[in-house]
Amino acid sequence: MDKLDIQKKAVSTFNQTWDYIEKKERTPKENLEMINLAYQSKYYWSLVGKALNFVRSDWQVSRVYAESNLLEASLYYAGQCLENTLRLELKDFDLFFAYEANVRVHHLQQNLEKRDEFVKLAIGSLESIEKQSDKDYCREELEKIMNMWEKTEFSLFFLWYMGQ
Repeated sequence: MDKLDIQKKAVSTFNQTWDYIEKKERTPKENLEMINLAYQSKYYWSLVGKALNFVRSDWQVSRVYAESNLLEASLYYAGQCLENTLRLELKDFDLFFAYEANVRVHHLQQNLEKRDEFVKLAIGSLESIEKQSDKDYCREELEKIMNMWEKTEFSLFFLWYMGQ
């Protein structure tokens, strides 16, 4: 395969992974396929991509592990995503999603203190997002996580704040 073919494969496997993420209900076999696709995408991006693609791959691997309720692995990749996002000084959409990955996994682990810490960072990072459509999408994604929570004082504050 030449470089263009590898890049097409990286994009294709990323998008196939995303299709599984968006699926409302998955079988254990589909969860495994989703994880395998995320790693394939990560591998292909390691051959032809830039550091940004690898960071986004770490985010996606964290997400598929969270979706599959394999939380230790999700936490590891969320941490890698955030560490590399900060090291590379990425901003905008990528900084938000590095925080979002950590919000998600800490919520699922029921580590509310860490979750709330990352929610505040995610909210703060919304200001650095230039495109309004990206900002709106990020808000919606954070709201989806917030709506998974029981109505706590913090989540009620968050929902009020997001409505501003």
